[in-house]
Amino acid sequence: MEALLTVVPLKRGSFTWTSSFNFTKLKNEVLDIDQTANPSPLQTGTYRPLNANISIVKGLPIAQIMAYDYKRDASGNIVVGANGVPLRGNLTPMGSGIANLYGGWNNDFNFKGVNLSFLIDFRFNNKILSATEYYSYTRGLNQATLNGRENGIVATGVTETGAANAVSVPAYIYYPQLAANVSALSVLDGSFIKFRQVVLGYTFNQSVLSHTPFQDITLSLVGRNLFTILKHTDNIDPENTISPLVAYAGVEGGSLPFARTYGVTLNVKFK
Repeated sequence: MEALLTVVPLKRGSFTWTSSFNFTKLKNEVLDIDQTANPSPLQTGTYRPLNANISIVKGLPIAQIMAYDYKRDASGNIVVGANGVPLRGNLTPMGSGIANLYGGWNNDFNFKGVNLSFLIDFRFNNKILSATEYYSYTRGLNQATLNGRENGIVATGVTETGAANAVSVPAYIYYPQLAANVSALSVLDGSFIKFRQVVLGYTFNQSVLSHTPFQDITLSLVGRNLFTILKHTDNIDPENTISPLVAYAGVEGGSLPFARTYGVTLNVKFK
């Protein structure tokens, strides 16, 4: 479902403010897959650590991120192995790598040849399978790995016998093994709101161009990808993905963030 609303909140003399808001709501469900598929659910892609994947799962939205959660007992307690590190649980659907709600809000202000416009866009309800997040744990670069660096870590949970865990593990051993066992730690919320673009331009008056071969001349200053208003990924740009293919939707692999750019544009129309 797509919708576009355009209004003119203010028009007075030579000043006009035009505002438009658009959004797209997407709903999809895999109704069936080849019952002979192996493995099932049908895996389509993965990321470098190889402990999670993108799959097609019957009854769920396409491009489902499948990752290993914590192993838990019947009471919901995390189960810790004999080495003091939480054990791997089931391979669990974590959400689709494709957003189901996205759009933007554009505002355009015009006054006697001067134009100012800005665009804010958004994307919600998609997940990211992040290799950067994984390696930030294994290499001690994630802020979460600060805990226990001096005295070791005693994971909160119970052993397979039901007793409270009391094994202390050095941080440099604990976090790499934790990230390898529990790939759900590498699944992030990819929702964001960004201030995408601002343009300040001037269109030369027709009287100035009357004795020239030009019909219109517009000079503009343009800034793109200026800043992020909202995101849930502390260490990566939520737009970073390794491929536009649905098979790898949501996979992030250490790519650089989108650059902030500034520029000048000159638009010329001849008579």
